[in-house]
Amino acid sequence: MLARVSNVTWSDDGLMPFMTNAQHFHTLCCQKIRHGGDMTEAQIKEAISKEFLRILANGHGFKVTEPPLDHGVDMVVCPVTVRRTPQGGMRYLDSPYKLDFQLKATTSAGVTDDGDQIRFDLESKTYNDLVARRPQFLPMHLILVVLDSAPPNCIAIDESQLSVAGSAYWYLPDEGVTETENAHQIRISIPKANRLGLGFVRSCYEQLGIEV
Repeated sequence: MLARVSNVTWSDDGLMPFMTNAQHFHTLCCQKIRHGGDMTEAQIKEAISKEFLRILANGHGFKVTEPPLDHGVDMVVCPVTVRRTPQGGMRYLDSPYKLDFQLKATTSAGVTDDGDQIRFDLESKTYNDLVARRPQFLPMHLILVVLDSAPPNCIAIDESQLSVAGSAYWYLPDEGVTETENAHQIRISIPKANRLGLGFVRSCYEQLGIEV
């Protein structure tokens, strides 16, 4: 199960607007696919993938933003630090250690299950962006969301929970690899051990040796 929200007591922690938006989003998905709305299936999948990352990050106190211009980065995750001011108050400040993410979404039919890994045909330009960022202190991660079926069939909602059926995986190119010369796509292999869990964002920082 990719995301589940159940038996939640809503407060001022910011979750209530998400639940309201999620219910509205589910309704929009159904209406637009069944009645010929403006969003394409690819756009709906992309929206679901972004909300999934927001849930994982926001749920653990990380800030998530979208760059105003698309230069290869879809979402940015940032820890929020707290410091005491000289006047004795508390000041919240964005950390300089921001993680960049490229997001892709497909269905189970769009990947090949190869035992302990999955294979996915990634656009060459996206792969080369990942390779270019790989040597840097803060590399860019790819998140691949694999829905069990096309929306809205993968979405379920009732009086107690909202769920999206599927899984998501993170990917980084191997260190030292070169950019592909393929014109359109390159097939990447992602270990199933890279499946995202609730502690994914924090684990990214731990792997980089950054305490958050």
